[in-house]
Amino acid sequence: MKQKTYLLSSRLSAEETIARVGELLAKEGVEYRTEGLSISSVKTPIALISFQGNLYSDRNWFGLNPFTFISSVYVRCQSSKNGLTEIIVQVNRIRTLLWVAFWVLSGALAASRMPKPDGTILFILVTVAAWFGLMSFLGGYLIKKEITDCLNV
Repeated sequence: MKQKTYLLSSRLSAEETIARVGELLAKEGVEYRTEGLSISSVKTPIALISFQGNLYSDRNWFGLNPFTFISSVYVRCQSSKNGLTEIIVQVNRIRTLLWVAFWVLSGALAASRMPKPDGTILFILVTVAAWFGLMSFLGGYLIKKEITDCLNV
């Protein structure tokens, strides 16, 4: 749950793939280290307040920098027998789980001050929205999409 792995493939060489992923990470404010055909984040940006510039991105249709919602990312490349480069992307989502917990606790606090059926509905809606919005979308799909897009340019 805290670790998500994606398997991608590209027609680019492994070296070009690592270079492009490095450019993407640098543009998104992620500090990283490369070793051979792998790249790992050393520090991802943190945005706690909505007016911080590193929270936003113009590289996706949603407008948010998904790397501010994850703890780390690790990308490893290897050449396959069919001529494609296999790319393994591992996303550590501990920070995302903390954001989900924050929203679930906030929803529980707000729901506790409401009448029973309304509070229950609010709590369920906030929990589902936090899980799918943060864990599945920002901490998963959008990371994979940005990496895929940078390789297809």
